Amino acid sequence: MKRHNRSCVSILAKLSTLTFILYYCILSSCSNADKANISETRKESENLVRYGWVIKVKPEKLEEYKHLHANPWPEINSMIKVCNISNYSIYYRDGYLFSYFEYSGADFDADMKKMAADPKTQEWWELTNPCQEPVETAAEGEWWAPMEEVYHLD
Repeated sequence: MKRHNRSCVSILAKLSTLTFILYYCILSSCSNADKANISETRKESENLVRYGWVIKVKPEKLEEYKHLHANPWPEINSMIKVCNISNYSIYYRDGYLFSYFEYSGADFDADMKKMAADPKTQEWWELTNPCQEPVETAAEGEWWAPMEEVYHLD
């Protein structure tokens, strides 16, 4: 058994070395423009902001809300992506909807205004908004209320 473990460790060490060599070879063969793109991709992921929001769903509208989101319009999903939102999910529990998404843009407010101005999004919200109501602690005029992130692990 110990002999088997040593050989596994040896294989892993060789794989790690090979991975580093492969990565180095790829980078050294890249043009400066490609290296800048790799660097920019890394910066974009470093600028990623996670959001958690909460709202109540009206009990009599829950099934309608679920049905709408089981069949979202392609234009809605497209606009969400155009506004630099990814990894977007909505969860339900005990009368509350919790949304989580990641934002990678440079101007969140401008992107949210762009989404709100989109006619198809406005049409979608005409269907979804009657299903929802703000939580009691929401600020004046706030629909989905932001949540405080208390823990994260990548």
